[in-house]
Amino acid sequence: MNKLKYIWALIIYILILSIAGCGHVESYLDVAKDKGISRKYLDVLDRWTRKGTLYSQFETKVQISATCKSEAFNTAYIEEYARTYYLTDGERKRMDDLQAGFARDFTEFFFYASMSQKEANDFDSRNSSWSIFLIDEKGNRIKPLEVRKIEKIAPVMEEFFPYVNKYYGSLYSLKFPPAAGDGKTGADTPRQMKLVIAGVMGTMELTWP
Repeated sequence: MNKLKYIWALIIYILILSIAGCGHVESYLDVAKDKGISRKYLDVLDRWTRKGTLYSQFETKVQISATCKSEAFNTAYIEEYARTYYLTDGERKRMDDLQAGFARDFTEFFFYASMSQKEANDFDSRNSSWSIFLIDEKGNRIKPLEVRKIEKIAPVMEEFFPYVNKYYGSLYSLKFPPAAGDGKTGADTPRQMKLVIAGVMGTMELTWP
């Protein structure tokens, strides 16, 4: 009987240590989370990101995530980047100026595609399996000026765009004329934009706002 009591006491002791250990792990994860990408940035990323999926019976054929790099998104991105990497005021200003100049020339989308048929993930090909274009609020169809595959996906890109996984899909930069817009028609009025991805596997329409 004494041996049985000893075994039960040992089990209870181990359980107590396990519970205490779990609490420590949770506290550590909270600290790690606070040092990572902020909720404020992730909220803005979510606001400017759209996702689409194509199915064939019960199989997922294509998954798309696209982020419109609007003025609001770019501001949030630069703020988060500056916070994460402790940029000086001068470094932050150079980043702001560079992004402002870029925005005058292009409207850009980050576009991540994952699909079961990897050979069909060819948006940057001259003979691509896909047609991709924007439709603005007036119904005008706007072709991209450039579809460029980002060959090397750095860890920082996976952190700032959590839907990106370099092992399962490809990341592209889509550039459209600046008239396609930064998502605004006025100070606070969102502009309607629809990104259309069409091919033999199906069609997806991603709409902002």
